[in-house]
Amino acid sequence: MDKFLSRLNIHRYSCELIRFQYHRVNLTLSALIFAALIYSTLASSAAGNLAFYAKDESPFGISQEDWLAKYWNWDYSMAFDNQTNTLAGLRDNGCLVHKENSTVMLVDTAAGGVWSQKCTISRNEGIVIPIWIGECNQGQKGTENSSYKQLSDCARSMDLGKVKGIVKVDNIPVANLDAVDYKTKIMNNVSEVYTKQYNATVLPGSHTINDQFGTFPAAAHGWLVFLKPLSPGNHTVYYQNSVGPTTLSGAGNVNSAQITYDFNVK
Repeated sequence: MDKFLSRLNIHRYSCELIRFQYHRVNLTLSALIFAALIYSTLASSAAGNLAFYAKDESPFGISQEDWLAKYWNWDYSMAFDNQTNTLAGLRDNGCLVHKENSTVMLVDTAAGGVWSQKCTISRNEGIVIPIWIGECNQGQKGTENSSYKQLSDCARSMDLGKVKGIVKVDNIPVANLDAVDYKTKIMNNVSEVYTKQYNATVLPGSHTINDQFGTFPAAAHGWLVFLKPLSPGNHTVYYQNSVGPTTLSGAGNVNSAQITYDFNVK
């Protein structure tokens, strides 16, 4: 009888232990599910406050093609800093942007490397984020007499290779790109833009590969994200790209950039 009661007590203890472990697993699963729901809700809430200009939209009344041309004219104006081996004015915790027509343009990923910027912008300003862009103009060797189509084809050829890009706002992925040479696999909230012919003004000291300085016919191509104005407060915009070579692009078409902007939006 004592042995029977002993076995019964062991059985009861085992059942209680199993029941306790079962409830503990359930509590753990519940906690994980609750945490996932909270994260999902916060992510959806944050993402819900974001808006993008679609490919056929004109931010602030200016076509995306013209925005890319404006972007390049800003890019042409920047010098190369031999001491830092990058764009002049680009330094950690600096604020390298270009503001024009209620839009803030962020630094070209061709600068490469890992950079952090801190800026104050307006709640009324949109943001242009370049993932990977290229251009050709008649001031460059070999394209002095090129037609618009030849310049456009040349600009597109600058963007060959395995191109990947990600944009995050407040740590939430909001846009991504995956393209190989002339084939685009993924393009979410990203615009692929070809410009019309425009006038490129290249000043002495520009970091570009121009052999001449002055104003020349030009064409550009690129993948960009056109972000609508952010709500007031502190926001982080992060974008990265990686470019790898292919047979078409050649071994030299390589890039890697991770750029973060901490914005105080007023």
